[in-house]
Amino acid sequence: MKRILILLLPLIIWSTSAWSKEYQYEADVKGMVCAFCAYSVSKNINKLPGIVKESVDVSLKKGEVRFRSTSRVTQKTLESLFTKSGYTISGLTETEVKTASNTSRKATPTLELNFPGTDTDKFEPVIKAIGNIAAAAPSRLVIEAPQSLEMEILKPLLLGRQQVIKVEFVPVEQKSIRLRLFEEASKG
Repeated sequence: MKRILILLLPLIIWSTSAWSKEYQYEADVKGMVCAFCAYSVSKNINKLPGIVKESVDVSLKKGEVRFRSTSRVTQKTLESLFTKSGYTISGLTETEVKTASNTSRKATPTLELNFPGTDTDKFEPVIKAIGNIAAAAPSRLVIEAPQSLEMEILKPLLLGRQQVIKVEFVPVEQKSIRLRLFEEASKG
């Protein structure tokens, strides 16, 4: 009997730690008119603790946002986050989902470009072209550049665009720009 308990103990420990709670959220967003607005909404949500960054999905056409979090998020928290930004969030729904904590794997970018220096004017046509590629299919664009360049890079990429592009801006110290485009599975 002791032997069975000893053999079952690691299995019990694994089963409780390998699965963690996550919460799936959906909410309506009012005030979004372009891809830059959607980026702003996504960026604000990613400021919350526990947000699974890759899960934030903003639909400009439907006027809604979906995301996952390892922490609970309240309607009041979201409302206070967006009060000053000109967007309103309503109809928040929460669904508890169990996820395997050991299933994460490193994605390989479909496209990776490194630009020496920080002269964004020189690279603007390339940045716009990457935006067109990212808007054409489900994808995620990760931009690493000095914080001071965030708006310079994102304006030609997103401003006025009607297709939402998932963008993550990562501020870095080095004086260069790195763009990585990741394909995402279609939501079918």
